Amino acid sequence: MKKIYFLISLLLIGGFSVAQGQTNSTGNFWSRIFLPSIDVGYQIPNSDLIGGSVRIGTSIEYRIRNNNDFFIRLNYDTYGAKYQLDNNNNTTNNIEGTAQFQDVLFGPGYRLGDNAFRIMFSAMGGIKLYDVPVATLNGQQVIVESLSKSIFTSMLLSTAEYYMDEKSALTFSIYQNQVWRKIDFWEDGGSAIGFSIGFITSLK
Repeated sequence: MKKIYFLISLLLIGGFSVAQGQTNSTGNFWSRIFLPSIDVGYQIPNSDLIGGSVRIGTSIEYRIRNNNDFFIRLNYDTYGAKYQLDNNNNTTNNIEGTAQFQDVLFGPGYRLGDNAFRIMFSAMGGIKLYDVPVATLNGQQVIVESLSKSIFTSMLLSTAEYYMDEKSALTFSIYQNQVWRKIDFWEDGGSAIGFSIGFITSLK
């Protein structure tokens, strides 16, 4: 968890430092920061080794303008999924359980539309943190331990937004998540698609 907090802090400092140079005042800067209170959806992986899962996400977004302009976005998403892995150590036929994943993603996007209905697109890259099980044989006993790992991941995100006022909106998103190495849970397919609903508002 310390790695997650450090990475989020680093990305926020870097992104906000660049963005703050384009504002005229501190108040103007904070009014351009938006974040969902909660974003909940479902993810379907293109892999036989891991199942579908409920995905909960949060994000921070800095907008150059409220609409019809570019923005930068930091996502933190978490989900748990059931898995079934072949055991290469031959201590047992397979290993089953539930794994937890955390995605930290950062990237640019563009938003367009009118006062009520808007669409935004974003492309982000980052890391996926997860635990992978490893089975070893100790005498007649099979011991399964978790090994903490990380891997590069990316996301293409598209969101439809309905604004109830100038700064608050209900959202519906579809996305494609990608792992670019055939390893662990993604040996037979590294992509996943999903959808989510949420709420977004500005800090000021």
